[in-house]
Amino acid sequence: MKRILVPVDFSPAMEGVLARAGEIARGCEAQLHLVHVREIAAVPVFPAATIGYPGIGMPEMGMAGGLPVGCPGYLPADPPNEKGKSRLELLRDEFARSGLPTVVHESEGTVVEEILKTAAEVSADLIVMGSHGHGAVYNLLVGSVTEGVLKAGQRPVLLVPAPAPGK
Repeated sequence: MKRILVPVDFSPAMEGVLARAGEIARGCEAQLHLVHVREIAAVPVFPAATIGYPGIGMPEMGMAGGLPVGCPGYLPADPPNEKGKSRLELLRDEFARSGLPTVVHESEGTVVEEILKTAAEVSADLIVMGSHGHGAVYNLLVGSVTEGVLKAGQRPVLLVPAPAPGK
């Protein structure tokens, strides 16, 4: 195993995911690839015409037509810190200080598609990602990036469960 991909969403569960991915990468002498995707949000062209249609507000289930929200870049960028580095670059630097070769990938688009695209581009041997454990109803209504990567991907995926509340 030479390349491990870790989708980063900066949620509280990411600390455990990054720790586990770092342990595996060190043990295998693998390169760590951190990917952060800023999802492009779209609003329907005629919002009133979408009432009663399922999938509105769920990009993976919604209709294709829409106008991008904001321009250019669609969503505000991560504000850089005082040295002009993004949060992802700061994570990379932290891993590099511990002697772990780390590469960052930042992109915009549909999260699942961009994760899988990056995994293919870097020939990832493993994808390590978190499972937030929201449950079946939440995933049905909102969707799940983890589920999308598991279903559409063709690479091994290690799921790291989110810590239980209060632990």
